[in-house]
Amino acid sequence: MAQPESHRCRSARSTVHLALEPPRWALDYYLRHLVLIAGISLVPAAQRFTVSLYGEAFALPAHIALETLAEGARVVLVVLLVRMAVLADDEVRRTRHLGALNRIRAFAERGWPSLLLQAGFLLALAAVFNVVPERIVPRWLPPSAEDLYWAALLAGKNVTVIAFTLVWMVGAARQLLIEGGRLLEEDGAPHTARPLRE
Repeated sequence: MAQPESHRCRSARSTVHLALEPPRWALDYYLRHLVLIAGISLVPAAQRFTVSLYGEAFALPAHIALETLAEGARVVLVVLLVRMAVLADDEVRRTRHLGALNRIRAFAERGWPSLLLQAGFLLALAAVFNVVPERIVPRWLPPSAEDLYWAALLAGKNVTVIAFTLVWMVGAARQLLIEGGRLLEEDGAPHTARPLRE
């Protein structure tokens, strides 16, 4: 039996709302914790800026050490985000007795359209922030400014686009746990349910 037009419209609006929720949450969280996020992101930003301008002067061990430092800073940022925004979040903790994998699976099975749409938003964001600054803007730069521009661009993206994307990914994981828990509760999952191994 075909679904009524009004039901399909509500379903579509719900899908769009769910897909937009993580980036909206991520933007709010990024701005509220800008000092922490930008501060940690300055480590890979400084590494990219320095290597872009003076990389030829560094020996291989120095390159490896700097790259390790940059990636380590990103790992630290992700760990802090998970601890602060997921593990300590009351909405996430409220249904933790249902198990993380159970909640993720519940939302993935029924909320997959919103996950696909969210992936489309993320790809669009990546395309805009790659094509415009990397393909269009350089055409208008004098050759003498190219090296400095690329160094500043790489540094700036680490503090803004890359950092925001990491927050977004944590926000997406947070949504999986919260919305998956709600779905399980709506299905009447008992509070004593035994979670899958996490």
